[in-house]
Amino acid sequence: SRRTEHTALSRQRFLATECGCTEPVSRFRKLGPDGLCNTLRAGSASDRGAFTSPRPIHPSQPGVITNREAAHLHSYPDCFRFHVTKWHGFRQIGNSVPPLLARAVASGIAAVLEHPSRRPAREVPLGVPSLLELSMTRAASRYGVPAGVVPPRRRKAA
Repeated sequence: SRRTEHTALSRQRFLATECGCTEPVSRFRKLGPDGLCNTLRAGSASDRGAFTSPRPIHPSQPGVITNREAAHLHSYPDCFRFHVTKWHGFRQIGNSVPPLLARAVASGIAAVLEHPSRRPAREVPLGVPSLLELSMTRAASRYGVPAGVVPPRRRKAA
């Protein structure tokens, strides 16, 4: 899943950045091998400004972390699937509540309500994998919403 292609200059800057520090040009934070991760943000739509989310720099690789690595930081198991594109997949992770945090909050609420937890009675099927490949236009068509509900991503000219 290491599909992000960085320029040679970016790779040099990322390698030269000390763990736990922010790289001055990209303003990405470089993770430490034994430290904490900064908040994984989802980014915003292109009509809201900076539409890419700032992914942290890998502690030992000359690039940013992958979506799968971000999912691990958020406590997702490897079986959990995200959209196939880097952009949509990372937005899903950044917009999500980490599963272990959700479990802790739900357990606290259940304890206050004196409601015992129990396992689901049946296994929930994973669904259709091709849905993880829908473009915004195809998703809007499939679910009957106007195509402009989520503004299209505008790419900057190279």
